[in-house]
Amino acid sequence: MTTSSKTFWPLVAAVGLGVSFVGYCMYFDRKRRNAPDFIEKLKAKRQKQKLSSGNSRNNINMSNPESMRQYFLEQIQYGEDCLSRGDFDNGIEHLAKAILVCSQPQNLIVFFQQTLPSEIFQELINRLPRIAQSVHNPSSLSAGVPELDLE
Repeated sequence: MTTSSKTFWPLVAAVGLGVSFVGYCMYFDRKRRNAPDFIEKLKAKRQKQKLSSGNSRNNINMSNPESMRQYFLEQIQYGEDCLSRGDFDNGIEHLAKAILVCSQPQNLIVFFQQTLPSEIFQELINRLPRIAQSVHNPSSLSAGVPELDLE
């Protein structure tokens, strides 16, 4: 055998395997896409993922600092968005949840006192205990809520 024939047949085999694999993938992808229940299954899968990601916002992992930080930032963003749209109830709700998971709630409360209108800030302070109880683990969340003397 010559050196060119030693490399020719393995190369032909590799190309043949590659073409066969791509053909196999195309065949089954077409078969999958043409299945009558493909779209329904895909929609159901996406809906399930959407629901599970929505529930993760309500059930945060208090022992995971990254999860808490992400939740805190989401709540601040949602609160700001709601307040800017004039949806004060939801805005206050999100800002209160942010206070409850904040590592330094006193500083955040002082910041809110300086930046929010007094009526909204007072409502935020009034709602903190109720929101702390409505969260799934109130004992660990309410530990970070300071006692305030606003008078």
